[in-house]
Amino acid sequence: MLELLKEVLGWTSVAFYISITVFNSMKFTRFAAFGSAANDIVWSILMGWWPKLILNLSVAAINTYRYVKDFTKSAKAIVNLLAAIMAAGILYIVYVAVSAFIAEPTLPVALQFMDLGVIVTALYMTSLKKYRVLMLVSGFVGMAAYYGNPQMMVIKAIVIGIMTYKLVSPSQQEKEVLATES
Repeated sequence: MLELLKEVLGWTSVAFYISITVFNSMKFTRFAAFGSAANDIVWSILMGWWPKLILNLSVAAINTYRYVKDFTKSAKAIVNLLAAIMAAGILYIVYVAVSAFIAEPTLPVALQFMDLGVIVTALYMTSLKKYRVLMLVSGFVGMAAYYGNPQMMVIKAIVIGIMTYKLVSPSQQEKEVLATES
């Protein structure tokens, strides 16, 4: 039963990932991102993928923070308290995950942490081209990190395909943005 649940969560992760790229509304994108993060948090725990758990908890925390801030009338103190609680929880999981890796290091887990680092770095980029290059690198690193898991291989193949396409043939609007970034 647990194996079936892992399979279902893996394929729903692929479906959520595709849905996030389809929506044109920020509100619908946030809802899809919530669903994707919730799905991937459970899936990551079941698979024992702590770096992926950290990434998805971070994405869920950021989306929750942005949703509360952008679409509710919550007081600033409440929003900041929510952010602090989420950050503390994520930092604790980072501590546990890094401690477990140091105790028993493996190449796949090292590559998962590397993929996490590349994705987080990409999210901090202000240049669209640099973001896409880093996400392309993440696709290849992630392929090696999650080698053997068909769902993650599909997700990383999608990342590689989309980023390659976007880097090779950006839209006219993106060309103008990229020209101003250079």
